[in-house]
Amino acid sequence: MKNYHYQNLPTMDALLELKAQLGISIGLGLPVLNEEATIGRVVECARSCQPLIDKIMVFDSGSTDRTSQICKQLRVPFISDAEAAKTLSVTLARGKGWNLWSSLYYLDCDVVGWIDTDIENIHTRFILGILAPLLLDPQTTFVKAYYKRPKGDARVTEILARPFLNLIFPEAAEFIQPLSGEYAGRRIFLESATFYSGYSVEIALLLQAILEQSPENVAQVYLDQRIHPLQDVPSLGLMASSILYTLMRLAQRYGRLKMLTDIRQHIKRFGATIGNGDDISTETISIADVALPPMRHQRMLGK
Repeated sequence: MKNYHYQNLPTMDALLELKAQLGISIGLGLPVLNEEATIGRVVECARSCQPLIDKIMVFDSGSTDRTSQICKQLRVPFISDAEAAKTLSVTLARGKGWNLWSSLYYLDCDVVGWIDTDIENIHTRFILGILAPLLLDPQTTFVKAYYKRPKGDARVTEILARPFLNLIFPEAAEFIQPLSGEYAGRRIFLESATFYSGYSVEIALLLQAILEQSPENVAQVYLDQRIHPLQDVPSLGLMASSILYTLMRLAQRYGRLKMLTDIRQHIKRFGATIGNGDDISTETISIADVALPPMRHQRMLGK
């Protein structure tokens, strides 16, 4: 595994020269779900990285706020998940991972990167940082970011993801933030990978890059401080459940664990007590992210 620091990366002019020498194209996908407070600044930041980036597109998971209107005002290509499902002739499995997967169809570039659109302190380092290692080393196939977390918000990482990786996938134990939302890869790898429809997409791509491309071809880059809104504990519980479900499937796929029974695809969640405490609400929620076919197979089906 290679390690980078954003302060030691080449300048924009140097990266442009490297890109020209390699003769490659770069696409950037921006997944959104109700990001009206930040999407405008993120798009403008991405545009400031042109012409290093050839394509910038927004991929929406069903926003109900002003996200789509802001994107239209900025004239940035905006693809809804329903539109992508129709174009690809597939059943929609709504979620962040589904958006990233479908974006590979539209971002027909040699290198594709993604950054989360809820970053409150957005800066070009978040974009250039994940792209530079791919330009500096042709052997690198996948790059993942890590950063300071001033709000102490890496809760699912520290409570679930890191313990599981250390125990079951020690090859990934050196990755500081395996669930980070800023990463990039070469199309040759990304189109062969299995994406998962929800939040488990991040850790699933990382594990596939390490185990199928070799750790030497994967890099992480430090991008300083990252600030974004925090989710509440019940939401984090659902996120952790879907990530754990996918980790169990991957552990079985790579021969790390043997399952003696089917993994439950739903969890029961209890609501807060009401009144004297004997009235507790419950709901059963699906936590199983859908495994999506490698995009190269999807392209062949489309033909």
